[in-house]
Amino acid sequence: MEDKAILIIENAIKLFAKKGYSTTSVQEIANECDISKGAFYLHFKSKDALLLEVFNHYSRQIQLKSDEIQATDLDPRTKFVKQLTVTYQEIIKHRDFIIMQIREQAIPFNKDIEDFMQHMRFNSYLFYKRNLLAIYGKEIDQTIWEVTLLMQGMFKAYLDLIIIEGVELDVEQLCESILRRADYLVEGFNRTGDKPVINDDIMNRVIPDDYYYNQLYTIVETLREMKTDTNEDIEVTISVLLEEIQKEQPRLAVIKGMLSNLEEEDRFKGVSGQIRTFFQI
Repeated sequence: MEDKAILIIENAIKLFAKKGYSTTSVQEIANECDISKGAFYLHFKSKDALLLEVFNHYSRQIQLKSDEIQATDLDPRTKFVKQLTVTYQEIIKHRDFIIMQIREQAIPFNKDIEDFMQHMRFNSYLFYKRNLLAIYGKEIDQTIWEVTLLMQGMFKAYLDLIIIEGVELDVEQLCESILRRADYLVEGFNRTGDKPVINDDIMNRVIPDDYYYNQLYTIVETLREMKTDTNEDIEVTISVLLEEIQKEQPRLAVIKGMLSNLEEEDRFKGVSGQIRTFFQI
């Protein structure tokens, strides 16, 4: 994204948080950025389009930090705690903006916003599922979706206390506590044999097959773009990786080996984390 577009986004979110979305004009945003109204429209076709890009921008910031953690050699429990922690921290940074949106109820309802919200829900379901499987393995096979949804509910309940009620908590300790609650859930299901309400059949009807394809497509496009601006050794690594991840039955050992090469450079840690998350490696 261009620096000017990022400048507009960062100034807009400050104005939205201070004045509210509906009462902030495009001209005010342009003035804050020291640009003309026409220059604003070169980057965003409308204020609604800008708001959508605000959401996209900050969700990408969270995803990037989460992917970088995923690319480390930390154990699955530590990774999950750190990923939950950065998610809380990034959301808390924009508490004033979130509060204003809640008070105004001014988020425009359109297809783009609806698609974004759906994408974030699906992404959240899979984020929890993949991390919980990495932590508990086969122990959680039958109850994975139930625990996933309960974990999300806990995360949101604490978030409401922090954002809406202004409760101050040690976020890292909170995330460690949330994961311990997951331990209790998994142990309880296994001990009692209680059957989950939510299972694969239900979630397969919720999350369409093409969502998984779109995730892989995004990774492939990112790798192709990065391949054009790198040295010969890394270019070969990316070529092998691209070929492998697009196979019907990719070899995880080969993917891991290629990722080890990529992760020696910081700029590849984000996409490497995405690949590790997607293939649960």
